[in-house]
Amino acid sequence: MKRTCWLCFILLLSFSAPIQAKVYVSPILNEANKLLSVTPSQSLSITKQFLSTRKLVSTSSQDYTLSRDGSEQTIRTPAATIEAMQIMAMAYYALGSQHLAFQTLEEADKLSTQFGVPNQQINTLLLHAQLLWKQTYDLVRVKPFLKQINSELKKQDPNSNTIWYQQIQYDLNMFEADINAHLGDKVKTEASFLKAQNYLNNLDSVSLNIDYHLRYGQYYLDHKEYDNALKELLTTYWMAIKEGDSVELARTNRALAKLFYTRLIFDKALEHATEAADFYDNYPYSIPLSDTIKLMADTYFKQGKYNLALVNYLNMLDNESNIRSIEGVIQLRIDIANTYLKLFDFSHAEHYLSQAEKLVSQTNHTRLKVEVSLLKAALALPNNNAQQALIDSQSGLELAIALSDDSLQMHAYQIQSLAYQQQSKLKQALHAEKQFQQLWFNQQEQFNAVNEDVFRQQKDIIERSLHYSGLEANLAHLNKEYLRYQRAALILMVIAFILMCIVLRRGYLNQKIREELETQTVDLYTHPRSGLQNLKLLNAKLPKSLEQSSAVFEQWRLGELINEPLSDRLHFLMIDLPFLRNLYLKRGYLTGLEIEKKFGEHVNQHIIEPARLYHFSDGLFLYIEPKATHQHTPETLFNKIQSWIDSFEVDMNIDRHIKVGIAEYPFLPRAYTAINDKELIDILLMAIYLARKISDRNPESKSQWVHLSAIENAPAASFASNNIRQACQQAVEQGLIKIQTSGANEDIAKSILRNDDNRF
Repeated sequence: MKRTCWLCFILLLSFSAPIQAKVYVSPILNEANKLLSVTPSQSLSITKQFLSTRKLVSTSSQDYTLSRDGSEQTIRTPAATIEAMQIMAMAYYALGSQHLAFQTLEEADKLSTQFGVPNQQINTLLLHAQLLWKQTYDLVRVKPFLKQINSELKKQDPNSNTIWYQQIQYDLNMFEADINAHLGDKVKTEASFLKAQNYLNNLDSVSLNIDYHLRYGQYYLDHKEYDNALKELLTTYWMAIKEGDSVELARTNRALAKLFYTRLIFDKALEHATEAADFYDNYPYSIPLSDTIKLMADTYFKQGKYNLALVNYLNMLDNESNIRSIEGVIQLRIDIANTYLKLFDFSHAEHYLSQAEKLVSQTNHTRLKVEVSLLKAALALPNNNAQQALIDSQSGLELAIALSDDSLQMHAYQIQSLAYQQQSKLKQALHAEKQFQQLWFNQQEQFNAVNEDVFRQQKDIIERSLHYSGLEANLAHLNKEYLRYQRAALILMVIAFILMCIVLRRGYLNQKIREELETQTVDLYTHPRSGLQNLKLLNAKLPKSLEQSSAVFEQWRLGELINEPLSDRLHFLMIDLPFLRNLYLKRGYLTGLEIEKKFGEHVNQHIIEPARLYHFSDGLFLYIEPKATHQHTPETLFNKIQSWIDSFEVDMNIDRHIKVGIAEYPFLPRAYTAINDKELIDILLMAIYLARKISDRNPESKSQWVHLSAIENAPAASFASNNIRQACQQAVEQGLIKIQTSGANEDIAKSILRNDDNRF
């Protein structure tokens, strides 16, 4: 129970924040109000934007006047303005700017007087009193506000605005319950909660019901009435789930996690803490997330899962700015040091202990000083410094006795027992162990007493259930109705089963047809010898891919050379393999078929999606790959293809020289769709032709590559011809297309184009 005190403090701060559970007419203000408990800075930003972007209009109405032209999006009534200022005040208070909070409320009070909005004036006075109470806990300073509120309420006609009157009475009684709870008057606190519930029953508000049960459950939890707390918090939990209120569900999960942690039911504590953390993860720098992580870390520590506890504690340390007090900073370092001690990492434990010791010397927090002393004593034991451990543990024990803290006393006696054992003082060790056992037995008796109360409550529930015996007749009638509906449901189930069988049969047939279609499609669009893709599908439906209108661009199917004409950046390579052209003539049909199949399987291993390889004709292959983020040179692309051919293993000598034609899409940098896929293939075939001719003129260099690329400003009009090859030849002459070749044979390539004009 070492960390229970701090968890109570954290949850007290979280749940006692002056958040009003009310519904605003404006969805924007509703959102801002919800975010107060999660991220008040964001709530403040929303309300400021609401006030700055809308014009204040003078009206006596306290509600929005919605218009057909949507003007409610640009104006704000005085009532809405005051509500926004109230939310701003709560956000300022949550962020630690108490002065700005009270200043904002004073401005809201003046505005309510100026425009004659008495209801909002009373709301503002109540919120002022709540904030002042949270700041000072001084009843003398709060009473004048309560008297003024009661005086203003007497002037109101309860029947004129029944909903508002019931809600303000609910808020007043809940505030009185907070005050009485702080003063320790249990009778008055329970009475105030009961009055608040009476007013709540007249209001059809799920959000107020959630608020009531949550605050009531938190009250019971703070006062260690765990069974009552469980009842109220579980009611809140299921109501929040049903309503879909994720903010209140997260707050309830944190309270339930604290409850189960206190009752030592750690698996349930982690379950609810994890649910809360899942929501608060959406607000990574929020205080509730830090508090939830702290609770999870403490739970893991209690379970002995020290590595998980350490991870969560260090996450807390990374967001240390969310810790709202110096005591929290010190406690975090003590927790981290204790965790490292459990993991036998004494150097890190001493490091964080020294930090905690420096900070605790600047405070008067007795409990923290006790924890530091006991931690020093525990760290002295591994160093065989039993005497120092006894000195520090005795110092901590005296303070723990003064605090009447059994858990700290038990820890001190444990350390003393171990220290005396190191000194071989077994009598003193036994005495310390007996002291520890006595405190432990007392603690168990307290738990047993709680369990006995649970049993008594169960007995009362059974006795109360006897009063419902008169409902047996009604139950019998309901059973008959149930049987009638059961028979109808059975008939419907049979019909549904028959329909399901029909659907499954149709699904089976459709699946079978689909599989057959896929098999036939693979057979149809795969090269029969190499097993690579062929261009049959492309030739059947793609040739005018780039000539289609923009309305059809979103209907492209898989298998096209250019999937996205306006955004694709592709390398196109036409590969000429001489050995495949002559393979069947030299080796025969069966051997050629075997080698070509092996070659297809080999080269297919090197194709990494989204790159593609098509078997264009006997010795020609079309390879397409996206341009990488780093620019590939034609030489690099050629070497990659050559490496595939060189790595092909076959039991005979083959001609491994290749010719490669290279081009890019878009071919014209400033006119993407001017050159379509058919024309691009024509350009590649022309490049292959040049590569062959260059190879014929330079027999010593069998492998060749030719790269054709248009200059940056090449006009599309120069290629607007039915004969793309002839257009490219003219473009080469005009300097619109650059030719690159292996071995710098550009001049030879141009000469070939001039001399072989009749071929194009």
